[in-house]
Amino acid sequence: MLRRRLQGALVVVVATCAVTHVARGQATTVEGASVLIFPRVIADGTWDTTIQIGNGANRPAYAHCFYVNGALTNPALPPGPTNPPRWVPIDFPIALVRQQPTHWTASRGRLDDPSDPTCRQPPPVDCDGAGFDPGVVPAVPAGFTGELRCIEVDASGAPWSGNALYGVATLTNLTSREVVKYPAVGLPGFETNNADDTLCIGGNTRSSCAHGGEYGGCPLEWVVSHPSDADDRPTDGVARATDLTVVPCSENFESQVPAPMTLTFVLTNEFEQTFSAATTVTCWADLRLSDVNLVFGRAMLGGDWVLTRTRAAGATPRGYMLVQQTVRETARPPTFAAAAVIPAHTAQSVAADVITLPQRVGQ
Repeated sequence: MLRRRLQGALVVVVATCAVTHVARGQATTVEGASVLIFPRVIADGTWDTTIQIGNGANRPAYAHCFYVNGALTNPALPPGPTNPPRWVPIDFPIALVRQQPTHWTASRGRLDDPSDPTCRQPPPVDCDGAGFDPGVVPAVPAGFTGELRCIEVDASGAPWSGNALYGVATLTNLTSREVVKYPAVGLPGFETNNADDTLCIGGNTRSSCAHGGEYGGCPLEWVVSHPSDADDRPTDGVARATDLTVVPCSENFESQVPAPMTLTFVLTNEFEQTFSAATTVTCWADLRLSDVNLVFGRAMLGGDWVLTRTRAAGATPRGYMLVQQTVRETARPPTFAAAAVIPAHTAQSVAADVITLPQRVGQ
């Protein structure tokens, strides 16, 4: 019987400067941040996702969180102008006491129940809701495939560069119990944050961002090393394919109208031969590379490994985040392994993006 072996890799950037600083910071998975992005959240009946968020500060931390459903309007059909992503956001607040971690499962959410701060052992007592609740976390709708984004705010709900948030996502296959884990991507906030509903992500001074970037910028280009897509079954060979989950950094939660983004791919195989491809992403996409273009297959690449540079195109290209996941199926041995790595990015390519929050009550 074929068994599946998955390798999950979050494509992220490592912070190179201290947080809460005017200097141009980068996205991070190791420092506290003011914008926290989980690019790949799946709750489709086959996979479910556990979200862990923590407050690394010695004070309370608050956040305004948004699930964005990137599932296609008709999942049975390929994406296109007549079958766009749903782009339906679900927002909710969370509040954490100092140094508090919390968690929930995407398909179940979490209730606000003050009576369950502790977990009474021994098992099989269900301790899923133990600890101080962060508030009511809604469950995502059935068939959800999308992202989770949390913006740190102050007690009044205004965006704030507190740089207290960190997080991890764990995807679990509900049948095989296979697990893939990745850290959330954080954008550090700067002291230039003016607390309005237009969040200036990276970049210099511009019309909507008079003081320049208020948060660390998102890369325009990523460098991903991965195996070529191939299928050598049904003997003892290997079937493999790589998916890239793409999340644009710019989002407008006020208008709820996503803008398309063009990605270009430049591939270099083991023999230093170069190939190219391109595709368009709207809102959120999980791209099986061999579906983007057959050039990602071993039959065309002529080798088992490839280095792919993927970049946002256009006159004013925007930044984006990636999650890389490679799926392998083997006849034997029937083993499973999951590993997370941090591929490279081009640090000099930082885009000027904007996140627009819905207008707050009373403004």
